[in-house]
Amino acid sequence: MTGSIPPNLILSLVFGVGQIVVGGWLAWYGLAPARWRQWRAVLAGAAGVWFLVSGVCELIVSGMELNRGLGGGPSDAVFTQTRALADGALFAATGALAIGLAVYFIARAVMGRRGSSQVESERGR
Repeated sequence: MTGSIPPNLILSLVFGVGQIVVGGWLAWYGLAPARWRQWRAVLAGAAGVWFLVSGVCELIVSGMELNRGLGGGPSDAVFTQTRALADGALFAATGALAIGLAVYFIARAVMGRRGSSQVESERGR
């Protein structure tokens, strides 16, 4: 396969770039400090960060495949290790985002209860 580039590899590179662009925009939109009170914006930001990490991992792995296809590239051991590291990074990002969202929604629920109880106690006065 030396010297030829399969179309699915080109599509994979384009998809990785698209994930980075869309993920970056969603992360910028959703994680702006002014929008932290809007749960939909926080979800969009978390999804954006996930797309961003996924796109970077996609570009790394697809770039290595492209390099191998064009002539040489990394050895099979290096390719396998890098792919495993990319998968691990995506898994860690997924877990961190899930934990972060859980903490956000729990804190939001607790703060919402405190806020409503304070309003009710002030109305009773």
